[in-house]
Amino acid sequence: MMPMAVWLLIAAASWAVVVWMCWFFGARWSSRGPGANPITGLLWLSVRVFCHLRHKPTYRGLQHVPDTNRTGGLIVVANHTGPIDPLVIQAACRFEIRWMMAEEMMIDQLDWLWRRQRMIPVARAGSDMAAAREAIRHVRSGGVIGIFPEGGIVRPSGQIRPFHQGVGLVIVKTEAPVLLAWVRGTPEATGMMAALKSRSRPLVDFIDLLEFTGQRDPRGITSRLRSRLSEASGWPQCQEPLTPPRPKSDPFALS
Repeated sequence: MMPMAVWLLIAAASWAVVVWMCWFFGARWSSRGPGANPITGLLWLSVRVFCHLRHKPTYRGLQHVPDTNRTGGLIVVANHTGPIDPLVIQAACRFEIRWMMAEEMMIDQLDWLWRRQRMIPVARAGSDMAAAREAIRHVRSGGVIGIFPEGGIVRPSGQIRPFHQGVGLVIVKTEAPVLLAWVRGTPEATGMMAALKSRSRPLVDFIDLLEFTGQRDPRGITSRLRSRLSEASGWPQCQEPLTPPRPKSDPFALS
């Protein structure tokens, strides 16, 4: 039998190899975007592999998605049909997206996750200028934010609900390009955990990379984005806004 010291040496060497491999592949797959690092790259690779194996998304319009070497901020705008929408969108983008999320859904049990992903909390009960200011600051610094302007998961899907006007404000203040995406076919489960366990074949269509430089009408921009999404998807515009959700204790509950 080998001495305990030898086993400890082998274990330490094995652990060092695992750490090096994680760092190496994380760095190789890193988005090289604002704030990116090997851990971010490794997480992105994990999301990409998970989505491919479990949900098998189909992507269209990838020519509109900026590459990793771009400079300047970006705003990703999409409809919202299911809990895993951010994952299937992020899997196609080699830059880190900070998502804006309803504050009442950011329960304390998952506070570590919100901090790690640098979620931007939004109070949907009224105008949330703090969230808008943080989104504007991040984009101006060269970062990417993701917005679901309908304000929550739409049920039933197949329709485009009214957009919150904050998306237009952020675009006007930053003059950043907008990557407009249409998502359909993600699991319509009753919560995040159920959606992650489900199998699906979603479609993510990156419709356009739009420029609004010099435009100063947030409402006009918001209306144009909604109309373009409706036109590209073929889904009608429902004029009834989503009802703000009530806080829930289930950490994997839907909004």
